[in-house]
Amino acid sequence: MPKYFFAILPSTIILNEIIAFQKEIEANFGSVHAQKIPPHVTIIPPFHCEEQQLRDFIEKISLFLNGTSIIDLKIHLVNFQRFEGRTLFIDIAKNETFEKLCKGLKLLFNQQKIIKQRVEKHFFIPHITIANKDIKKRDFKVAWEDFKARKYQRSFGLESLAVLELIEEKWEVKTTVAF
Repeated sequence: MPKYFFAILPSTIILNEIIAFQKEIEANFGSVHAQKIPPHVTIIPPFHCEEQQLRDFIEKISLFLNGTSIIDLKIHLVNFQRFEGRTLFIDIAKNETFEKLCKGLKLLFNQQKIIKQRVEKHFFIPHITIANKDIKKRDFKVAWEDFKARKYQRSFGLESLAVLELIEEKWEVKTTVAF
């Protein structure tokens, strides 16, 4: 059964800047796992479902988004942050409108009963990963010391929700749903 997830992708210019950070981490520490996925903000984490279920859900998302007022909603990227489990990421400024949108999309997903619901282990912390999983503990500490001192601020508007599909161990954009 195919595997999918839903995400927000940054603009092309920002996407390329983030890929450059990922390439820098690869060059310095050999960490490449984060590059298996285009830089993104996860909205609905990976799940398995049949193609028809996905099409039905996308149709419901389109209806939901048409009834949502998010004109001029911007995502503001603000510097770097980390999760203790060796994840280095670009932080996203708190935005209640964006968080409300994400909660609405997750609720809609849960209503579809595509997967058996599980209790969320973590609070929703929107971010864009630049290194994770395959970075060694000692390298993570060095990378964090470097990146925590850096300043990085960018903004981009929400244009679409991307549907990514896992194809041969790499995530690819299958389709997008316009806002």
